[in-house]
Amino acid sequence: MKTRLIKIITIILVLFLVAASVPANEVSAVWTRLFRRAVSLSQKSNIMASIVEQHNRDMVPVLMEALEEQVGSLENTGDVTVRMQISEYTKMIIKELGRLKASEAAPYIWQIVQAVDEPFLKGEAIIALGKVGARQYIDELNILLRNLNFNLGAIQDQRKNEIVAFSLVIALERLKQPSSYSPLFFASTGWYSSQSGVRAKASESMLTILDDPTEQLMQVTKDSKEYDIKLAALDAGYKSKASDGNKAALAVLSLSEGLQASPINPTEKTQLKSLRVLALNVLEYGSVKPEEAIVYMNKMLISYRTERLFDIDEMIDLFEALGTFSSDASVKAQTEFLAYLTDRKESGLSIDLRISKSSIIAIGNTRNPIGFEELTNVQYSDSWENSVKREAKAALAKLNK
Repeated sequence: MKTRLIKIITIILVLFLVAASVPANEVSAVWTRLFRRAVSLSQKSNIMASIVEQHNRDMVPVLMEALEEQVGSLENTGDVTVRMQISEYTKMIIKELGRLKASEAAPYIWQIVQAVDEPFLKGEAIIALGKVGARQYIDELNILLRNLNFNLGAIQDQRKNEIVAFSLVIALERLKQPSSYSPLFFASTGWYSSQSGVRAKASESMLTILDDPTEQLMQVTKDSKEYDIKLAALDAGYKSKASDGNKAALAVLSLSEGLQASPINPTEKTQLKSLRVLALNVLEYGSVKPEEAIVYMNKMLISYRTERLFDIDEMIDLFEALGTFSSDASVKAQTEFLAYLTDRKESGLSIDLRISKSSIIAIGNTRNPIGFEELTNVQYSDSWENSVKREAKAALAKLNK
């Protein structure tokens, strides 16, 4: 056996010396014959290592033959050492097929994905499918990631599942199919540990496979009962390349969802607040100002008046957004709120100065003359503090007359 191995290694060295002067198809044929003569795994591994070092696409047929030989034999031994050797040997073949973008090898690579449980080998095969552009398996790969996102396996399998999930994210990013957006989104919000890199990589991948995911994210927002998922959907839409109009539409939906729900614990309360605040920020900084948003922003003004549902900092975010909506409907809602504040002030009731000033500044920023009467009322009121009157005067100076 030792003599045979020495002989094979000698042949390999000779082949390297003469390969440059031999036609490519003949070199491939020689390597194929040499590989077929090998008996032991060690011999095959040595020959395969030499083939891989060449990075030559003419070697794809022998690589495919070697991989086909492995299908069905990976789990046939109970010897751990032998299984590891077989796994490393198979990974070497799969990596090279991926590097060479051998699309014709996709069916054999997919069989490896189906046949093995060892996460690193399975993951390597999945990544190779991405490299060879195996879009015919996109549905199967999407389902694999979706199932892992559910985290239904045993606790002891979670690390293995993270390895496979990371490989799936890499492959789906390479394949760039819109149908992969949903499983990637839920991977970005899933159970995976930060050390695994799955969530971070999935967040990056989402941006590359679909410029405008608004339709998918709206469906997620409507269907999900979890507020952190609704928040993640809005954040994903905001970071996407969608138009300002579509981002605004998603923000309006998110704001309505954030106002319909009633939190049952502090965590949900925080999540809903974050959802509303992000929606307001998207509406504030976007170039499109949908009238539908005014309905929900006015609802916040009314809820603050009647029930004090929102924190002061959230109300300030609301006014900053309202200040960018110059329509009559928007300014009427704002002046009604300012009139309410003035009535309270004149009745001797306390008013937070930050709320008052933010409301006045917002009306001024709209530049809509509808705000003239209420701003003037504040400026000349005997009840308001001088600092508030000065804000009213500055806001009046901004109005279009």
